[in-house]
Amino acid sequence: MPTDYACQAAAEQAARGIAPVRALLLPAQRSAPAQQEEVSVVIRSFMGPGAGGRPPAPEDSAPRVEPVGAPMGAAVLLSFLDGLRADLSGALVDWYSSIPAQLPVTLGVPDAEPSDRSPARLPNGWQSLADLQSNAQDVLTVLSSRPRDGRQVGPAELSWRLALLEDAFSGALRRMGVPEQPAADCAAELAVATGSLFGLNRPTPRSAPAQHSPSY
Repeated sequence: MPTDYACQAAAEQAARGIAPVRALLLPAQRSAPAQQEEVSVVIRSFMGPGAGGRPPAPEDSAPRVEPVGAPMGAAVLLSFLDGLRADLSGALVDWYSSIPAQLPVTLGVPDAEPSDRSPARLPNGWQSLADLQSNAQDVLTVLSSRPRDGRQVGPAELSWRLALLEDAFSGALRRMGVPEQPAADCAAELAVATGSLFGLNRPTPRSAPAQHSPSY
């Protein structure tokens, strides 16, 4: 089972990866215009036109986005683990099609509606990390118990399955209007973070399964 430390580190990495995408999906939240202060007639006549109030500071018009924390990163990784299960059970298309509806809910995008397929993962403090640990163990159990009928198993199989999920997730983000490079960067970060739960500490390979070194 992945350690508490591994889950925490993976969740923090996922949070860093998803933060730019969340910022793109969130509508610009600008603060209300600063209330103008009344200025006396004497001072206004001395300062000239335009002295009736104080212009808002430049930072007042900047979008305000709350930082993405580890619980939200863990919730997104839970979705990635769902993708692994879907891939193993032949339901990857369903997982792919659910992302545009479920991800905005997980990221707290206003007016986002949950998908009618299954409940979206919502950040919930330490519970998200506990769920991440148990779900990763479940996926590892499924992978290790699959029949060895000539197909690659173990780290090699997990690596190319994560590469497949990375491409699928990146494509789903592009469908949601996320530009190509941020979508690719985010998907790659999430794939690496997911792999780290299983001891894969290198970037996910993108080559075909047959090109990997033999599994143990």
